Amino acid sequence: MALDERKAQILSAVIEEYVKTGLPVGSRAIARRYQLGVSPATIRNEMGDLEEMGYLGKTHTSSGRVPSDKGYRVYVDELMGDARLSQRESQMLESFFRSKIKDVESLLKEAVKALSEATNYLAFVLGPEYETTTIEAIHLLPVTLDKALLVIVSDIGFVENCLIDVPAMSREEMEYVSQMLCEHLCHISLSRVKDKAQNLLKRETSRYADIIVQVADFLDSMTEDSESERLYMGGAANLLKQPEFKDPDRVQELMQTLKNGSLAKNIMITEPPSTDPAVTIGDENRIETVKEFSFVYGTFRVGSSEGKIGIFGPKRMNYPRAVAVVSFFERNLNEILDVTD
Repeated sequence: MALDERKAQILSAVIEEYVKTGLPVGSRAIARRYQLGVSPATIRNEMGDLEEMGYLGKTHTSSGRVPSDKGYRVYVDELMGDARLSQRESQMLESFFRSKIKDVESLLKEAVKALSEATNYLAFVLGPEYETTTIEAIHLLPVTLDKALLVIVSDIGFVENCLIDVPAMSREEMEYVSQMLCEHLCHISLSRVKDKAQNLLKRETSRYADIIVQVADFLDSMTEDSESERLYMGGAANLLKQPEFKDPDRVQELMQTLKNGSLAKNIMITEPPSTDPAVTIGDENRIETVKEFSFVYGTFRVGSSEGKIGIFGPKRMNYPRAVAVVSFFERNLNEILDVTD
């Protein structure tokens, strides 16, 4: 680390003070509140050095300093301490994970709500990839004389359904078709479904050909735009409480960022993280519209697939607590969704 002990202490103090107040930080505030054993003049000189080194910046409206992306990065990597959840909060969050949630999708949606409430930031889950998901079961259920409900159950617990056209058939024949479809299309990845369906079409009678085509098309559609479809978000209103979003134009930009899928795209293309949970700050993000924000997210696995859970907020974030809470959710999701045994 290029910083000596005093500069490291002052940088940490500036960041922690800025996180609390959202206002540029002056040397007198640091001297008064952090008791570093040096005078305001010494702190001011050290802050000047930190600015020259690129760890702090200076706004045109104040003599105080604000952290730069570089400052936040060295703080997250080397200076911040470990935050611990209180016993009461740990018990509350553990009770959430002990509650009986029927399926994976419900669990992920509820986890987003709980994570946003625990951090007061926007929380997100990017669900497991459909491309590597396999089909566990296929059911056709009669609805009308010429319609059936197609129900797809994946190995990771997601349930999808749609209406398809069918020729008139008995319940027994529909069960036969369901078994035939599952025999040929289950237990393979969705990325291979189309080829398998083509092979099935070559050997089955024309009576079932249209059903096979509709099933294959629906399974194929599950992988299209999968990032946006697998993204669950909660707590966007929390961001609007932050001082950074008092400007209506900034609020509009934020909402557009969420709407156009930049959040999910950024996670998918960002370089593999060096820490767990991962922390990406400002310009480290790859999508232009999220370069003024930070992400803290962890990875969870469901069978052979993986997903991401984390928070999205201003760079002026309480990183120790953010990492602690996201790590808690990541660890518990991995324990609950471990279906490899």
